[in-house]
Amino acid sequence: MVGATGRDIRGRSRLNGVLVNDTDSRLVADLALERQQRYNAEHASRIQLIRLVVAVVAVIAATTAVFFMAHPSMSEPLANPGNPAPSSTQPAATEDSEPAGSSPNARGNIPKKLGESAGFGSVTSPIQNTFSIERITLDPPCSPQGTRPDSGHTILLHVEVNTGPDAERAGMLGRILAPGFFSAIGPDGVSHDAWPGACTDPADRLPEDFGVNQTYAGTIELNLPISAGTLVLAGDMTNAAGWEWAF
Repeated sequence: MVGATGRDIRGRSRLNGVLVNDTDSRLVADLALERQQRYNAEHASRIQLIRLVVAVVAVIAATTAVFFMAHPSMSEPLANPGNPAPSSTQPAATEDSEPAGSSPNARGNIPKKLGESAGFGSVTSPIQNTFSIERITLDPPCSPQGTRPDSGHTILLHVEVNTGPDAERAGMLGRILAPGFFSAIGPDGVSHDAWPGACTDPADRLPEDFGVNQTYAGTIELNLPISAGTLVLAGDMTNAAGWEWAF
């Protein structure tokens, strides 16, 4: 017989509709508690393991990102050995340039032969102003109104000029092709400044002002104390190397 409390008169109780005694009831409760605790422990371990895996993955990803940021070339695809990609490296551009293959000598000048083109330009159009000394005449006859120097020699340069589209550089070329920018080095290594001469006809002389996209031909008369050596034209005003010719 079962009372109102769910216990019968023999000290038994019902658990999930099954009639059990008090000892069995406590065992079942302990077993249920043990299972719950074991489940909680296993669940907590799984959560910790998942968190550990996520943390490790995050560390690896961050380390990889930092490595490729420090070594950007490592992230670029490898070039096909059979078809190498063209190099994007270009030679450093200078303010003024000389034709390819021209190199300054020990004096910092570019040696030229008579009739060989020299010049300078800009980064976008390297050789847009050129000139050449076609020939050099030593002590030519003076014009009727001309006077020969009291000492030294008359060195007459026959020059051809071609200018480009840059008006500033064309004008600059006209200013340096003048006696004051020339000098000569004698066989003994001594340098001499050139002076303007007054022997030949002024009408034959190269004009002082050059326009753009023009061609000129004329003479430059120099007065020098030597008759042979190395003629030098300074390039300081053009930010370019100077030039020199044997005569």
